[in-house]
Amino acid sequence: MYLLEISYTQPVAQVEPHFATHGAWVKKYIDHGTFVFAGPKKSGLGGVIVSKSIDKATLSALIAEDSFVLAGVAEYHVVDFECRVTAPALDAMKVL
Repeated sequence: MYLLEISYTQPVAQVEPHFATHGAWVKKYIDHGTFVFAGPKKSGLGGVIVSKSIDKATLSALIAEDSFVLAGVAEYHVVDFECRVTAPALDAMKVL
């Protein structure tokens, strides 16, 4: 799995025009089943997405589609991890 941490590199006023297109991009990959969940940071200065394990090149291509990246207003920090322990409701996400 991947933990994608998004941090704004520009003031929120410059990021705000891209909120709708970024949200549509996130929803597209939630609906597709690639992203598991997503949401904003409480600080209001970025967000977090959890993605299923996919090929890293494919993940990089998906991130490159994000309007935040295309506009140069945010950067991604990607953490690749193996999900080994979950709450029972999330058992399907574990790597055995």
